[in-house]
Amino acid sequence: MLWLALAGVAAAAEEVRLPPVTRVTLGNGLRVVVAEYHELPLVELQLVVGAGAAQDPPRKDGLAALTAGALRRGAGDLSAEELARAVESLGGRLDASAGVEGMIVSAEFLAKDFERGLDLVRQVVREPRFQRDEVRRAREEQVAGILAALQEPSAIAEKCFAAFLHGSHPYGRPVEGRRETVPRLGRGDVRDFWDRWYRPNNTILVLVGDVAAADAVARLREAFLDWEPRPDAVPTRAPAPAPVESRRLLLVDKPDATQTQIRLGNVAIARNHPDHLPATVASTMLGGGFTSRLIEELRVKRSLTYAAWSAFAARLGGGDFRIGTFTKSPTTAETLALALEVEAAFRSGPPARRALDRAKTFLRGQFPLRLESPDALAGRLAEIEFHGLPPDELTTYRRRVAAVTAADVARVARTHMPPPERVAIVVVGRAVEIRDQLAARFGPFETVAPERCEELSVAGGG
Repeated sequence: MLWLALAGVAAAAEEVRLPPVTRVTLGNGLRVVVAEYHELPLVELQLVVGAGAAQDPPRKDGLAALTAGALRRGAGDLSAEELARAVESLGGRLDASAGVEGMIVSAEFLAKDFERGLDLVRQVVREPRFQRDEVRRAREEQVAGILAALQEPSAIAEKCFAAFLHGSHPYGRPVEGRRETVPRLGRGDVRDFWDRWYRPNNTILVLVGDVAAADAVARLREAFLDWEPRPDAVPTRAPAPAPVESRRLLLVDKPDATQTQIRLGNVAIARNHPDHLPATVASTMLGGGFTSRLIEELRVKRSLTYAAWSAFAARLGGGDFRIGTFTKSPTTAETLALALEVEAAFRSGPPARRALDRAKTFLRGQFPLRLESPDALAGRLAEIEFHGLPPDELTTYRRRVAAVTAADVARVARTHMPPPERVAIVVVGRAVEIRDQLAARFGPFETVAPERCEELSVAGGG
């Protein structure tokens, strides 16, 4: 038994072994990252353009998302239907989506179809057709998605929390846009956005797959070297958002809600902050799984919820720390108060050694699973390049997690997790059932309808 235990410790101490990574910057500014992956006969491509909802022009919220949605609706010599059939005939996948700070085109093909698949990606990125009818269809789908999200309490909570916390800062904007702005977007807007930002000097291209790195780089160079850069294609990033200085509560009234959704938090660290890793360990202890402090107190001991979680949403210029849960209407105020108490207790002193070890074991054990497929590895390599993280971010991860101490957790919890008196709180539920209990426990607050959350992030014409 002792031998088995020692063997397990030795195995756990091993770092994740990754294939060699080749990094090349082409003459036009395109950053290329290639990793050979021969376990499966697949090639995964992820192309990251460094412009997202943060670059939406004033009163054109949702344009980045619409541009991404319209990319796959015809490219080069192929109509929307022909492009879809071409991808399907290869048994492949080609998607595009926008985020706050960037846009991703992702594709997967069999290694034997790499050349044809790469050409389809090239056409989608460099030669989108943006036909008027296809842009209109993409716009209608986007509006339908916005309306559908207004029926989902958890989606409302996420959207309203971002707007309530960040206001007019780009992190407060809904990526999908607003009901009043998206219908006004047209083909010209989409083409202008694409022409400005979809440039090689604002793009990262990651390839992971069953190919030789030198051959992959050569083919990528052939496909993209004549892509013309543009001097103003690299956006100026917004400064870090300002934190809230006192507790604020917003009640979002959804009369047909069957449960109450709760979100609370404050502005926190960027992805490249040196405290990000110990902060991740701390958040795992507080709300990262079935053995976390929030689950123990809210679910196991008091049966107030089935789930409670915490996370650092870390971005380029900052981010936020947030806690989320849900409960029955009668226990809304009790659940919110307890979540605040649990977080306050967690940040007030050093963690228990056993809980710390359990969190570190969980993170170290899960990490290899998050890299075991080509698309997962491509995503992590893209993250490293986009956020300017050290090249050895992945290979040293488990060792760095193991080195996190109780003092580290106590420090980052105290520094980067907000005290209960300095949080933005969003509660989504039936106001008629929860308004009085919230007021009795937390004082006065504003009540709005779900669609009013869009207005919280509109200021200065943004």
